[in-house]
Amino acid sequence: MTNAAGFSYERATGIRFPRPDGWEIAESSGNTIAVAHPPVPSGIFRPNMVLRWAPANRISLARYATAALASTMQTAQQIRIIAHEVWTLNAAPDGPVTGRRQRFVHQIEQHPVCVDRWLWIAGNRVYEATASYTVDQLVGMKLLFEQMIMDLRIDPGDETGNGAAEDQETSLMDTIAPTEPRLDKGATRLAGEDREDLDRLAASQPYQEPALLLPIPALELMDSMTKRNRLGMFQRKGSEFAALRDAGFLAADGSLTPAGTAFVAPLRSPDAAFSVTAGDAHGGAVLQVWTGGGIGRVTAEPSRFSTPSVQVPGPDDLSVQVLQANAVPKAIADWLGFSPAWSIAHEPVVLTKDQYEARMKSAQVSAPEGLGEAARRMWEQPWTDWEIVDERDGGWFGFVNAGSAGQYRLGPAAGTGSVMLEPVSTAVVWDTLVRFIHAAVEGTPLWIPELTGFDQRPEDGTAPEGKVWADYA
Repeated sequence: MTNAAGFSYERATGIRFPRPDGWEIAESSGNTIAVAHPPVPSGIFRPNMVLRWAPANRISLARYATAALASTMQTAQQIRIIAHEVWTLNAAPDGPVTGRRQRFVHQIEQHPVCVDRWLWIAGNRVYEATASYTVDQLVGMKLLFEQMIMDLRIDPGDETGNGAAEDQETSLMDTIAPTEPRLDKGATRLAGEDREDLDRLAASQPYQEPALLLPIPALELMDSMTKRNRLGMFQRKGSEFAALRDAGFLAADGSLTPAGTAFVAPLRSPDAAFSVTAGDAHGGAVLQVWTGGGIGRVTAEPSRFSTPSVQVPGPDDLSVQVLQANAVPKAIADWLGFSPAWSIAHEPVVLTKDQYEARMKSAQVSAPEGLGEAARRMWEQPWTDWEIVDERDGGWFGFVNAGSAGQYRLGPAAGTGSVMLEPVSTAVVWDTLVRFIHAAVEGTPLWIPELTGFDQRPEDGTAPEGKVWADYA
């Protein structure tokens, strides 16, 4: 073991793995090193990072990364795959190595857990580093794990492995990913190197509408319970009361049940409130969130990314979810259809308001002259624009989901009255969503180191310039 400021470095064959001071070694075996956050109170998730390696056995990176996603989709609970991107390791002995970075959110017991996974091949080994932390721990943990990956070192060493491990890895690969993945031809051409086709992954995780539907009048009646615990006699005679009773929010005598108490908790002790709107050529929808008392309450119109449902909502029906507060970002990401896509860097596209509105209404609108190939790829995809608004101060972010071309940050082009679309990776969009909600709930300045313009902490404690964008609509 060697030491550096803030870190110790655990050694294995050909590897130096950073361990933050105070963190514990959870496992150290022939092909695995795991470190964990210092012990936490019962009921709190313990952040950790696991590094595993195995003989590469001539496996391609694309095939290995595809198998990792397929295995995760089969085993994880309530999963949403957020990102699958190119990543470069600079610590390999023979120079930089191109790898893949994946991000997903899934449920472990009562915890919505974020996972960042880095995959790469160096020498005769395939490596997988996995960092796990809850959604509300992202602000404190994500950058630390990224620093650990940057500090990891691979030295020349014994990479021969053993026959049993090699056979096991090959057998698993043949089962989960028996062939090389299909390529995204457009992204491959633009990137100048192979890019896996991610469309099937997006199709495999459509939004599942929540089972509970309530009419708006019933929800309005429920909102009247914020300062009382029981409905009056005459309010217990209508269909609204019957709907709330059947939903388990009110007892037969009109009093709040435990579920009903949880439903009104975010209104009784509010921390933050958000509205999310999403629209495409076929219409729009609204999702609203209230958080407070550790609880998140979400009501929504049908998502633009829903699968056909047996349950058809009425014109006044909204879906209803009562969640842990730290589960709210995933609920929004699910509703917005977050999914991996290859984001190709190019100059921002600036459109007049009329051009933008016409394109949102119809994909058949001709692209402006002068668009490069990457921007034209975006233009030809289906568009869904969406925005999240902090109901307290009006702060907002807007994006366009351009299907296979990924997400685009939406905002006004400075001084022109036009609209600007800038390519942003799906992982950064997730970071923006989580940090935006966290800042509103905690009442702290908004700092998004992953996003240009929000990547510097303000010295005076105020929010960075641009948190509240001018309305360009």
